[in-house]
Amino acid sequence: MDHSYRVLTSRLLLRPLTEHDLEIVLRWRRHDHIRKWFPDDLTIEPKQQLTWYERYRQREDDMMFVAVVLNENKPIGAGSLYRINKLSRTAEFGRVFIGEADAQGMGYGEEIVRGITDFGIEMLSLRWVELFVKITNTNAIRTYTNCGYVHDRKYRPSNTRDLGSIVRMIRTAPPRWKGER
Repeated sequence: MDHSYRVLTSRLLLRPLTEHDLEIVLRWRRHDHIRKWFPDDLTIEPKQQLTWYERYRQREDDMMFVAVVLNENKPIGAGSLYRINKLSRTAEFGRVFIGEADAQGMGYGEEIVRGITDFGIEMLSLRWVELFVKITNTNAIRTYTNCGYVHDRKYRPSNTRDLGSIVRMIRTAPPRWKGER
């Protein structure tokens, strides 16, 4: 996968995750108020993070962005497109969070979601992007709805840990030419 992509929004630069970002992303990911919304809410160790990163760099279907506030050059969060399928032109959105406390509640989450989703639809020519969110994460659901995602269906994952109900949301690309669905 080409890891040289960049997305510019009104206040953020969404740039590729690098090895230099791993420490700060790990710190963010360990915050209880962030970790509780991940499907696997276990605390990740630095070695696990590095192993994940090494595998991530080899993947052809995964793009992780670090959100940097433009006028401060300060990383404040992250988001991803993964399971990118070039044949069906689909992807999954996730791994999104605002890690810096002073950046929370300022609309950056919506800017990250909109920026990465639009990048996928416009630059990667995706037909649709899906995401999965815990039904109790009402703030995230509101953000996704504001960014054009709609509820598709509700489901409960079948694994040994009870994660509660998960909602699938989807955003479809507008038709590019007459007759495209």
